Amino acid sequence: MAKKTVITKVLDAQAQDGVIEFPQNRTLYVDQFTDKAPNTDEEREGFKPRNLREVFEHYQPSKEGIMLETEEGGSVCEDFSFHEIKDFEDDQLIAQSPLLSEKKAKIDAYNAIVRQLEKNKPLRNALRDEASRRSLLNVLKSLMQEIEDAE
Repeated sequence: MAKKTVITKVLDAQAQDGVIEFPQNRTLYVDQFTDKAPNTDEEREGFKPRNLREVFEHYQPSKEGIMLETEEGGSVCEDFSFHEIKDFEDDQLIAQSPLLSEKKAKIDAYNAIVRQLEKNKPLRNALRDEASRRSLLNVLKSLMQEIEDAE
């Protein structure tokens, strides 16, 4: 038997009409997704959306002034806007943020290095030995210097 999530909207202590069964295969987002003041019931009465796209177009949810911390400990202020449900997914939020995009690129690069280390047995062996590790580090430093000099 499937579980049911029950959402209650009690208007009066004695009211029983305020109970709504919410299907388990649905996601309910409940938050203030805009910095604007909430609409009153009178403002919402005339709006009868036919689909979710119209809801997003009408309300234009966005969050402005989100403070994100940089690796150096500083802060960056960024804005996020939402045009459809998938904009709430991690990948879409990262795509909207230059700081998060940069961090994700670094994480992906580090993960690629880890995968390479896991696959490359000679490199793993070189990193285990102290002398060969220092030698490899010196080679990498000299390569970095050549790249910086070429620029």
